[in-house]
Amino acid sequence: MVGLNWTNRIGQFNAKTLVHFEHPMSLDTLADWLAARPASATEPLGARLAQGLREALLDGVVPAGQRLPATRALAARLGVARNTLVAVYAQLREEGFVVAGQGSGTYACRVAPEQVALRAPRAAAAALPAPALSERGRRYQAHPLHRFWRREPFCPGGFDAELFPHALWNRLLAQPLRRPDAAQLGAGEPGGAPALRQAVAQHVRSTRGVRCEPAQVIITDSTAQSLDLIARLLCDPGDRVWIENPCYWGASQALGDLGLTLQPMDVDADGLPLPPATGRTMPNARLAYLTPSHQFPTGAVMPLARRLEWLAHARAHGTLLIEDDYDSEYRYTGMPFPSLQGLDGEQRVLYLGSFSKTMYPGIRVGFLVVPAALAGVFADASADFYRDGDQLVQQALARFITDGHYAAHVRALRREYGARREALVQALWKHLPAELADPARLRILGGARGVHLTLGLPDAVDDQALAARCQALGVTVIPLSVYCVGRLRRGLVLSFAGCPAPSIDKLVARLAPALRRAVA
Repeated sequence: MVGLNWTNRIGQFNAKTLVHFEHPMSLDTLADWLAARPASATEPLGARLAQGLREALLDGVVPAGQRLPATRALAARLGVARNTLVAVYAQLREEGFVVAGQGSGTYACRVAPEQVALRAPRAAAAALPAPALSERGRRYQAHPLHRFWRREPFCPGGFDAELFPHALWNRLLAQPLRRPDAAQLGAGEPGGAPALRQAVAQHVRSTRGVRCEPAQVIITDSTAQSLDLIARLLCDPGDRVWIENPCYWGASQALGDLGLTLQPMDVDADGLPLPPATGRTMPNARLAYLTPSHQFPTGAVMPLARRLEWLAHARAHGTLLIEDDYDSEYRYTGMPFPSLQGLDGEQRVLYLGSFSKTMYPGIRVGFLVVPAALAGVFADASADFYRDGDQLVQQALARFITDGHYAAHVRALRREYGARREALVQALWKHLPAELADPARLRILGGARGVHLTLGLPDAVDDQALAARCQALGVTVIPLSVYCVGRLRRGLVLSFAGCPAPSIDKLVARLAPALRRAVA
């Protein structure tokens, strides 16, 4: 379709100097042209007629200088209201397609030859090459994770709508709309809705031991946006970042795309170990990205001793630690470890959280806890770069937390997800007992935490080929290797958040033969 802004593209004529034909174009010719255009049930009549006249002018059906039929006659011929044609002619005059003579009608302007090429048939236009992606765009497009992410059982990011209190949430969403001042419809305060910042601060203080005031809480729309804000304000292009290997895909993409130098380091059974002594072989880093409470995707938990070592290292070398606490609500045995940020006495830790796993994936609300000295600039920058999010959702979520509904909801999810994880473990042992009995062939990584389970495979197994075979069976498992940013590790990541417990055994039975053959 031709664009509407043609003012600078069409050869313009002054009505006094326009050389025009003495007689108007044949009424029947133009009416037949317009009537032959395919009609659309959703396209307004005036818009369809205006576009038809544009195409007639561009294709030469109406030659330059030709007088168009009078609006009254053309409207009668087409069976439309005359006012519709009057508005169409006026629109074409504004766009420069036609010009009005002095009391003698409306005339077609000359279309620049190079513009006629824009009216090439659609088939020819479709054959033109697409704009080239940037190097960053090509890296994104080629990432192997895209080949395996399908909305099927065991896919990460699953959501079971039956577990969410819809009626209660809908009432909370509706309450702000009944306020007479409608303040929640505005842009909001920098850093997010004050009520939500207060509620989040109280929540993370009581459940995770985070040391913060509401002003230190910055509401974002996701963990990726939190990382983007950190990198923008605390790093310069080329700064080094230590990241876990394997690593959460969103973190490696967000940090790498901002021009930072990613230095992957292999995780072990206790999470990310400290780097070797910094020097020429291992320069110091500006940031270190950690998931200490539940390493993604291996499930490792960082013990207290290593957490204290990382804090000591940060103090000694000026490194800032990013603690991504993405699913610490889901620990099914024992008490959760205190947050890394809560152990920090010198504000070297930036704490990240999200509500997408505890509420619903589409809520798009995350948060960031920053050192007190940086709270003002982070709040202002968040408002300037990203605006301040959906104030209605933020107000409703604040009430959901402060009224105790969130804690009750998380307790219910913890019970259900704990049962689903147990069902998955039992199904794996039922259908793959010999393989799991030999850790060199198949092993369950991590402990009773989170909403995913990772199976470790031998290095010789092509986990991406195995995941493709599982996908052909209608089940999505993500290869562990696609999360690797350094040395490859082999395995499969299975999320049980969207799979009711009774369905899990049948799903594992479907996968078991492929797994058995792969590790034989």
